[in-house]
Amino acid sequence: MLIIFICILSKFIALPRASAFLQMERKLLWRIPLRSSAHHKPGETGTSEQLLKPPFELQHIDHVVIRCKAFEPMFHFYHRVLGCTIDEPASDHVNRFGGALTHLRAGSCYIDLVAYDLSHLTDDGIDAVSKIHGGGQGTSSIHDVTFCSDTSTLDHLCIRVEPFDELQMLGYLEMQNVPIVVSGGDRLGADGIGRSIYVRDPEGNVVELKGPPQTTNQPQSNDDGIEDKIKEQRHSQTHQQHSIDSSQEENEKKASGNTSTTTDATSKVPATPCIRVCRYNSNFYDGQVCIGCYREAYEIKGWQSMTSTEKAMALLDSIDRCDGSEGAFEGATSKHELIRQYEHWAETAKTTIE
Repeated sequence: MLIIFICILSKFIALPRASAFLQMERKLLWRIPLRSSAHHKPGETGTSEQLLKPPFELQHIDHVVIRCKAFEPMFHFYHRVLGCTIDEPASDHVNRFGGALTHLRAGSCYIDLVAYDLSHLTDDGIDAVSKIHGGGQGTSSIHDVTFCSDTSTLDHLCIRVEPFDELQMLGYLEMQNVPIVVSGGDRLGADGIGRSIYVRDPEGNVVELKGPPQTTNQPQSNDDGIEDKIKEQRHSQTHQQHSIDSSQEENEKKASGNTSTTTDATSKVPATPCIRVCRYNSNFYDGQVCIGCYREAYEIKGWQSMTSTEKAMALLDSIDRCDGSEGAFEGATSKHELIRQYEHWAETAKTTIE
C-alpha cells in the first residue's frame, strides 16, 4: 500500500513540473529570431538559423484571382473603369475554358477573374470552374460556393496608380457610379507613404487606388477618424475648381473683381459636395439618398454635367434633406457647408451664361 501511495503522489508532483516544462518550451520556441531581409550568398554552409529560411526568394506578386458571381459587371469595372489591359492574343487571355477564366493585366501583374456566372459559362466552363476552384482543389458544385465580400479573409486589394490627381480621379469615379469607400489620408505601402482612394467593385470587394509616395518626409496619418480628416482636407485645398469649365472660371474671375469680399470663401468651395463617404441608410428616404452629401443617386452621377443653376437647385434639395437630420450620420457634410456651397453656385449662376 505504501508503494502504491508513493506512485500516486509522484504523479501529482510531476504534473506541475511537466506543465512548467511545456510552458518554458513554448517560450523558447517563440524566441526563434525573425528572418531579416538580408540575403545569404549561394554555397554558404547551412546553420541552424539558415535551415529555417525557405529555399527561395520572393520577387513580387504575380497575380490575384477574384471570383465573380456576375462576370460582365466585374469585367467592365476592372477593364473599362480601372483600365486593366488585355494581353495579345486576346483569345488566350479572355474567357478561357468556356468563359471560366479571364486574365487582365494591372501593371506587372495579373488580376484574374473566375466566372461562377451560369449565364456566362458554357457547359465546359462550368466543368472547368468546378476543377480550378480553390487553386485546383475543386468543388463538387459551383452552386455551393458562397459570395460575401464582408466576410472574406481578404480585406482589400491595393493597386498603384499614376498620376494621382485626387479630385480628378474622384470626379471620374463618381461619373462612373463607382462606390467610393473613403479617400484622403496618407498610408504606408510598398513604395512609401502616399495618398489613396478606396472604392468597391460591383461585388463589394474593396480596391485601394494608391498614388506615388510623398517626396517630402511627412508623418503617416492615423486611419482612425479618417472621415473628419477628409472634411478638413476638403476645406484646405485650393485646386477644387477643376471641374468648372473655362467659361465659368473666366466669369468667376470677373465676379471676384467686383465682389472681393467673397473671394476667399468661393476659392475653397469643393467641386462636389461629396465628402467621399458614399453610404445609404434604408431608414433615410428609403435608402435613395446618400447620407454623406444628402444627394440622390442621379444627382451624384450627373453632377459634373450640371449647370451652376442646376447644382444650386440640387444643393437646396440637399439642405432640405439635411435639415432635422444633421449629426445623425457620422462624417456627413454639415448643413452650414451645404449652404456655403449653394451660395457659391447660385452666385456663379448669376454671372454665367448657361
